[in-house]
Amino acid sequence: MGVLSYLGPQEVLVGQPTRLNGTFDPQVVHNVTVVAEDKYPLPVTLNTSAKTWQVNLDRGFSSAGVRWLRLRGTDRAGQVKSDRLIYITVSDRPMTEADSLSLRVLQDTWFKISTTDSARLDDQQKVRVKAGQTFAVRRYDALQGHLKLQLASPIDPVGDFGYLYQPHAQLTWKGERLRFEDNEIPAPSGGTMVVWVRYTTKMKSQPVSSQLLDPSQQVELLAGRTLTILGYACVDNHFRVTLAEAVPNLGRSVYLYSGHVRIKNSQGWVEYDRNAYTVTLLRTTPFKKHPIDSSRLPSSEKINLLTGMIYGVSSYAVEGSHLRVALTENLPGFGNTGYLYMDFIQLKQGGQPFNIFPGLDYRGPTEVLVNQPITLQGKFDPQRTVSVALIAEDKHSLPVSLNRTEGLWRVKLDRGFQVAGNRWLRLKSSDRNGNLLGNQIIYITVSTNALTVGEALKVKLLRDTLFKVAPVDSARLNSAQKVELKSGQVFEVAKYGFADGHLKVSLKYPVQPVGDFGYFFEPHVQLTKGDQVLRFDIEDVPNTPVTGQMLVTETTHIKGAPEDAAGLSESQKEQLLLGQTFGLRGYASTAGHFRVTLTESVPNFGDVGYVFRNHVQLRKEGKLIAYDPDSLTVTIQKETLLKRRPVDSNQLSASDRVTLPLGRIYGVEGYKTESNHVKVTLTEELPGYGNTGYLYPGHILMRRGSQAIDLFPKLPKRVELNVPYFSQRDNPRFYWSTCNVTAIAMVAYYHGVRPQYSYNLADEMLEWILDRYGLDAQTDHTVLQQLIRAYGFKTSFSTTRKWAELDWELANGRPLVLAGDFTATGHIVTVIGYAPEGLIVNDPWGDAYTGYTNTEGRRLMYHNGYINEVCGPEGNIWAHFISR
Repeated sequence: MGVLSYLGPQEVLVGQPTRLNGTFDPQVVHNVTVVAEDKYPLPVTLNTSAKTWQVNLDRGFSSAGVRWLRLRGTDRAGQVKSDRLIYITVSDRPMTEADSLSLRVLQDTWFKISTTDSARLDDQQKVRVKAGQTFAVRRYDALQGHLKLQLASPIDPVGDFGYLYQPHAQLTWKGERLRFEDNEIPAPSGGTMVVWVRYTTKMKSQPVSSQLLDPSQQVELLAGRTLTILGYACVDNHFRVTLAEAVPNLGRSVYLYSGHVRIKNSQGWVEYDRNAYTVTLLRTTPFKKHPIDSSRLPSSEKINLLTGMIYGVSSYAVEGSHLRVALTENLPGFGNTGYLYMDFIQLKQGGQPFNIFPGLDYRGPTEVLVNQPITLQGKFDPQRTVSVALIAEDKHSLPVSLNRTEGLWRVKLDRGFQVAGNRWLRLKSSDRNGNLLGNQIIYITVSTNALTVGEALKVKLLRDTLFKVAPVDSARLNSAQKVELKSGQVFEVAKYGFADGHLKVSLKYPVQPVGDFGYFFEPHVQLTKGDQVLRFDIEDVPNTPVTGQMLVTETTHIKGAPEDAAGLSESQKEQLLLGQTFGLRGYASTAGHFRVTLTESVPNFGDVGYVFRNHVQLRKEGKLIAYDPDSLTVTIQKETLLKRRPVDSNQLSASDRVTLPLGRIYGVEGYKTESNHVKVTLTEELPGYGNTGYLYPGHILMRRGSQAIDLFPKLPKRVELNVPYFSQRDNPRFYWSTCNVTAIAMVAYYHGVRPQYSYNLADEMLEWILDRYGLDAQTDHTVLQQLIRAYGFKTSFSTTRKWAELDWELANGRPLVLAGDFTATGHIVTVIGYAPEGLIVNDPWGDAYTGYTNTEGRRLMYHNGYINEVCGPEGNIWAHFISR
């Protein structure tokens, strides 16, 4: 230790709490001072016993740049014993840290303490480095034509932190050259484009803040890298790009924040355009060389574009019922120009639906009350238009009248819309030859709440708060990512939602620098529609002296049956608005719904009904209630009594029994058979009784999930293993041909394996196969054996199994993978149990007994006759056995 030293830091972030540290020799130095730019004294704290000094700056440095401080130590007599300058870089963003960074010096140059011309620095502020020298680097950034570096090893007298003139050195990562000037970016070739990463960023699966995504949905990109892409689209302040090479977990289509990257095509640099045209695929459809039926085209003149994909559009033109578009992307083997059938796409400008037919429009309304007379209307071109059609959900034509004098079309619905919810209508017009003149989609909200129809959504600030780009601690955001707003301000809201304790809003008018989309901490604001206050966080639900509470987290219906609301009559459902709260007396999990018993009746409905599980949150005794698809339920098949003792009801007083009505479903916490009865503990308290008692088994049906339970089996004991269900339809890639890896993933998950690189274990297993064996290799049973072993299991595959061998595996707690002719192309399922009547399977494609029209394949009973037909006969069964 010297008389007086500075230990660091060499770099800090602007506006962040900062602590400067150093050492001193108390035998020599009595007082230490630190003065910024010889003008501003900073508060110094001495610790004589530890021989250290500190400067604590609670608000850090207020501006970015290289700051210099004078560090001086004096003795008791005031004599100067040490005097030196400290240089600190104050950055508005952190340096990038990465492994495998290497620096090569291209010509003799200076490693120095700042970007200042080396001629103005003394010998303690710079050191000469020679051409050809290489250095390991920990962190880096580019600043004012220099590389800002933290080296792995210090160079005296500068240390490990300093600057090199960028043209004099070359930085690489894993052998790839990093580029920091636009004149260094290579020209693209062969119909491709180049992405240049200006600031370290993330490749993402969605165009949202990376702080909202799971780690498996994003991959870091280091500043200076360049990537080859096939094209781009401007979407929500991001570029959606198609990579020339796929990225694990993300594939080839990813999103990049436009402020962190630049794109170069054959004409030069591409700027992000907030008003750019894009086309969204509403369903999978062919992109064609000619505007004719795709069945008449050879495969070389068409290529399928998948549902949900978004492409940039550089130009477009209407030709008959097709849209001719030039995409900002080159599709391999096809090009960028072709025709799309207009019913299957939506053209947007600046992210908003764009009407490409100025002679046809819709003028309202956009929100109506259910079962009330309404008139829908808009403009049309009376000179060219012969007919106008308005079709609900592409199914139901509505009666259109034309006023050619005013150029107005109208649809009068005397009874209005009979079904509440979000409705969509297709508006089309054509000329006398049948040529399409207009085609657009209209969205209308049909509400059941007369008090809020047509009322504006507004958010009012209850206290000073921040509007920010992500629902995270504001300390993690920079000044461009948040703005402070004052209590009492009111903003009009176009759309809203709730995420991580924050109100997520799209405002009608932007608030700079954040813009029109952002987040408020929910307790700091109040959202209203008309006079109704909407609540969001489950903690906002007032405590009530009942079993629990229910909060509506998405506008939905309470229904008389756990079915799609569209298939129910109006008397069997009632709309619940986002933010409404209800007292809860009981609940059960069944068929993707919560069956709830409310403390008060819903007007025009009642107090017992079904609510889709993803649209509400339930709380019981202060804790959130999770939906359990395999939960226990009891269905009352004949009006019966819940009794305190398993005896004839005539022997019980009225207080020792309660009537359970026919058809009611109750959640069950536990059960056991006793004295020819079933003793159950329900998940709800019955008024004046409680929740535990005995039921006569002939009057009830007990289920685990959707599967009936035989309470008093006369057949041999059955085996059923608690194997999770995965649907191959949820796989992000090749869902139609990944029954194999999906079936294996279920077994592996049962044994404790969890995905390491992806949120989807089946997709992670598919990636393992594709990396080693290529496309379609997942259909090879030999490859599947290698996959199973790679995940740490023992396995054997045979085409000559017997049914007794399968039973033995299952009885020993080992689910297995079974192949058969369930479909014309072959199929694989996971066997999770057996019973005298057949095998219990998890079928990743759905229910074979419905011809796979039912796509839910959880815990199905495939009977012996069927299994033997598609997988047998005995001695010719194809199966993978898997064990630890």
